[in-house]
Amino acid sequence: MKRCWLYLVVLLMGLGAVQAQLSDEVCEENGTLSRETYTSAWLGQAMFYTVYLPSCYSPQETYPTLYLMHGSNDDDGHWVRLGLPAVLDEAIRNGEMPPVIAVLPFGNVIANRNRFDNVSWSNVFLTELMPDAERKYSVNDQLRAIGGISRGGFWAYQIGLRHPNLFKAIGGHSAFFDLYHAEPPDNPLHQILNAPNIETMSLWLDRGKGDYAYVGLDIMHQRMNERGLPHTYSIAEQGEHNNGYWSAQIANYVAWYAQALVPPPAIAPAATPAPLTFFATSTPDALLPVATPMPITPVGKSLFVPVVGFPSLQTTVDNATLQAVRNGGDASRLILDEETHAILQDAGVMFASNVRVLPFANLRDALWNDREAFSLLTLDRLTHQLRLLWVDEMPVFENLEAYPFWIASTAPVFDTSKLTRITASGVTALTRNTLKALDERSVEDAISGIAPYVNASDFFHTSNEVSFASDCPLLNADVLGGATSFCSKEAHFDLFTALGVDIIELTGNHNNDYGYAAYAETLDWYTKNNIQTLGGGATVAQAQRPLVMTHNGNTVAWVACNSIGPYYALANDAPELLGGVRGGAASCGGAWLSETLARAQSQADIVILTVQQFEVEDYRPLPEQERQFRAYADMGADVVIGTAPHKPQTFEFYRESFIHYGLGNLFFDQPFWGNTRFFMDTLVLYEGRLVTIELFAGIIEDNVRPRPMTLEERLNFLFFMFRQQNGF
Repeated sequence: MKRCWLYLVVLLMGLGAVQAQLSDEVCEENGTLSRETYTSAWLGQAMFYTVYLPSCYSPQETYPTLYLMHGSNDDDGHWVRLGLPAVLDEAIRNGEMPPVIAVLPFGNVIANRNRFDNVSWSNVFLTELMPDAERKYSVNDQLRAIGGISRGGFWAYQIGLRHPNLFKAIGGHSAFFDLYHAEPPDNPLHQILNAPNIETMSLWLDRGKGDYAYVGLDIMHQRMNERGLPHTYSIAEQGEHNNGYWSAQIANYVAWYAQALVPPPAIAPAATPAPLTFFATSTPDALLPVATPMPITPVGKSLFVPVVGFPSLQTTVDNATLQAVRNGGDASRLILDEETHAILQDAGVMFASNVRVLPFANLRDALWNDREAFSLLTLDRLTHQLRLLWVDEMPVFENLEAYPFWIASTAPVFDTSKLTRITASGVTALTRNTLKALDERSVEDAISGIAPYVNASDFFHTSNEVSFASDCPLLNADVLGGATSFCSKEAHFDLFTALGVDIIELTGNHNNDYGYAAYAETLDWYTKNNIQTLGGGATVAQAQRPLVMTHNGNTVAWVACNSIGPYYALANDAPELLGGVRGGAASCGGAWLSETLARAQSQADIVILTVQQFEVEDYRPLPEQERQFRAYADMGADVVIGTAPHKPQTFEFYRESFIHYGLGNLFFDQPFWGNTRFFMDTLVLYEGRLVTIELFAGIIEDNVRPRPMTLEERLNFLFFMFRQQNGF
């Protein structure tokens, strides 16, 4: 009997050794990936996240946990594709990283939106995703880190700074920060100044030297220093805001998170802390406590602007007409939605009985169907399919004191510090007969017709297609454009400064006509005169770089490109290609455009794309032009405008985007009827949204002086464009 027991003991010991050996072998294997699903009660849809588990994961143990968020327009596979699992496997095998769980959320559309209410990515993450993951996996709730790439880095800091009790470390990898991207309570650049209890957190920032998001990262670094917060800010000598840079940095990220998640020294057992109540449920009732802002009582006036359906032939309304409507006069042309009607009545406005009142949902269709009618709306309720009217032939914002519908009311107060107006114009070519006309007349005379209008905008843009040259207008067959090469006289550069041009587009096909040296010198002139450029530059990277503008809390990303050449007009960095290395326009070809537009869409309130495409001698777009512009909208452009056609072209509302196929000439010497008519589009932004568009319809006189059309000229022109050409 004793021999049997001895045999059994030996057998069990051997089995234990085998099991230990098997266990060791399993631990040498890689970690595993799985994709989890949860239902968001806030969003009313299924959501996803990917989980990395270390080899030998055991539910009986607890693990440090990394929550790593993806970049904009990516998904929960972003970190996987960058190589995170393999780097974690190696670091864990080598003992450089403790076995960890990595949770990789998918933010879907909500993570690209600047909203911070209940239906926000931060709230979905904290009250639904995180509790779901920590019910399913064995997490050490004292050793969590949160990090993210680009837009994900914004969310990591936005969440981590608000909840230092939940996270031990925050990593921002090319994190996209902007002073005006969110209001101070929700903006990490403001949170970092006064967020409580973050002094012991591990904080990391990094970027490549060529990262376009450097401004916000530098501000964050500076503010961390101002507060005296220990942190790491790593700037690589090589690297831009792209997957190549992040993939090369994964090992550095893992090494830092490993140090940040070192378990604290063992201490004497203490009473078990009460569980965090927010982990108890994922229903919307289980919100984390957050700071509640003090209510703000509006003090000021509400602005109700006059609008029409976009295809209406109306462009202006008399102030006297509006005053009469306010005083109970004829309102047969006025259509109001029910809420606006009630607000204005409460404010003491007594409308005539023939005013039409209908539900807001029906207002757009009513104005598109009755093109003689107009409405009054606050800017927060406008959409760009309703077009803003001028008042007495000038933008309504220029004389508010005399405007009868800027009144005290219960509607949102109009705040000029939230308004941005951007005016885009078409072809400028100070050459040939326009050059001669400028010599004969003057710059002041040339700009006098449009200066009052464009000076009322915050930003004025034109597409200058011609470089300045010291020997212009000497015709030289040796230059790139041949004997008829376009050039501008240096003395005429004053037209841009006198007109207050803020943005010069460089996608034109004639900018290199007079040689690459003239182009380079012209770039210097723009820089010296504080004129921003886009769509062209000394290198391909400069030409492709978006122009990002933040004004009055509105963030605009503007991209421009040339889709037709010729080859010598395009920037090139490859010496072996035709024409060699040169500055020039950004080509629309290649993956860079779709990547840039997608990135811009997630990081800006509005994305504009202006395009040098076919110089179409028609008022309607060619089928190929139409196809391309719609494709650009699908890539992420909110506004697509053609700056090449010398004739004005028609409009389209494609899905959620505004497309204008061609603006026409602004300064050029083509004397034909269609080539002397032009549009300027003024995009009106308010509180981070494109709310409406103003149309300026003009005529070029004497090859050199653009001016606004008279009322009769506008009616005829818009009838031709809207009714005869566009089929609105």
